[in-house]
Amino acid sequence: MSGGGAQSNTIKYLSDRGDSKQVIDQIISEFESEHDYTVDVTYTSKGTSTDEQLQKMKAAGNPPDIVFDTSADAYRYQRNGNLAPVSEAVQGTGLPDPVNVDGESYFAATMVEPLMGWYRNDLYQENPTNWETWRSEAQRVTEQEGINGYVVQSGQTNNADTQITQYHWQNDVNIYGGPSGDIEVTIDNEQNRQAAVDTYRWIQQMNEYSPNGAGWEWGDAIAALQQENAAAIMSVGGLPILTIQSNRPDLVERLSPTAFPVPNGNQQDKWWAYMEGHVVWNDGNATKGAREFVNFFSKSDKFMDFVLSAPLFQFPPTREGLDSDAVKNNEVIQQHPDVMELVRNNWDAFTSILATGQNGQPNILAADAYGQQVFGQSAEQMLVGGKSPEQTVDWVAQKLRSLQG
Repeated sequence: MSGGGAQSNTIKYLSDRGDSKQVIDQIISEFESEHDYTVDVTYTSKGTSTDEQLQKMKAAGNPPDIVFDTSADAYRYQRNGNLAPVSEAVQGTGLPDPVNVDGESYFAATMVEPLMGWYRNDLYQENPTNWETWRSEAQRVTEQEGINGYVVQSGQTNNADTQITQYHWQNDVNIYGGPSGDIEVTIDNEQNRQAAVDTYRWIQQMNEYSPNGAGWEWGDAIAALQQENAAAIMSVGGLPILTIQSNRPDLVERLSPTAFPVPNGNQQDKWWAYMEGHVVWNDGNATKGAREFVNFFSKSDKFMDFVLSAPLFQFPPTREGLDSDAVKNNEVIQQHPDVMELVRNNWDAFTSILATGQNGQPNILAADAYGQQVFGQSAEQMLVGGKSPEQTVDWVAQKLRSLQG
């Protein structure tokens, strides 16, 4: 589809990557010197979604031409007819192609960002790893150290939704089943119901050692860690230490990375990793130029500079990139070998919420559920609304089915 209005030479670009502004500006400058376009960037705050700003721009009749977003959001946008293809930037480049519809690519990945926890290594005696040890250690830290041992988040936020979903994955709960064209809700069937109930029960127990995390986003949990209101949080990549470094460098060395807790005997076989990158909105005023810029960005010699502008948070979208000299020689990465060990050892387990259909097929129901933060809401139904774990499973199953229409 082409742009909806008269074409402009100004490309409007919406991104939450303000911390990477320096290298983005360099890429833009090079693009502008070679093309007859100007790129105008609007940045949202780190740790917040671009969606609110996107809706404001659309409501004002001034939609962006390019949005930096997740693959799950990209799939929803494509389904709704909002996107123009960016196949030239993706196909034949070695980049992943998670939003390929009828042979056209609608999402150009620039990075992966795996979920990751951080805990106070001076308060926790070791990485607890499993559910029971996390529960007992969180209790000990809370009662003996005068600091909340853990953060459980709930409500209609991305951080809460990813957290609750990953807890289910850790307990081998298959939330969905079936191929892309016939996705089923399976969280409450015979094979999954008890495991889902047990997951919510563990979340309920951990909430006893948490501050009130209702409505918290990424930045709120990081602030709790920085302000020493909590001793462990589940976040995304190295975002917490990158944020805390500037204000509390003394605290960084007391933080260690961890995978999400697993029940005793379980393996780490499915690990939520955001895939973020560029989509081109098809009703902006510079669709053609936007597609040219996305292609230029993906093939720029400063592409890895962009990825490494937030090392430990943003990781290359390919294993080849992960093993590159640029990554190995990065000064920040070299200071945190434990993070890279965790990422490399679990690379094959990384997946997205989008790839949860049969055999990893795209799952539009999962994308819609993520878009509405259904699993974050489910935790709030239990922790704030007083539902039992059993009632919570029933609530979330009904909510998911209601999204199927």
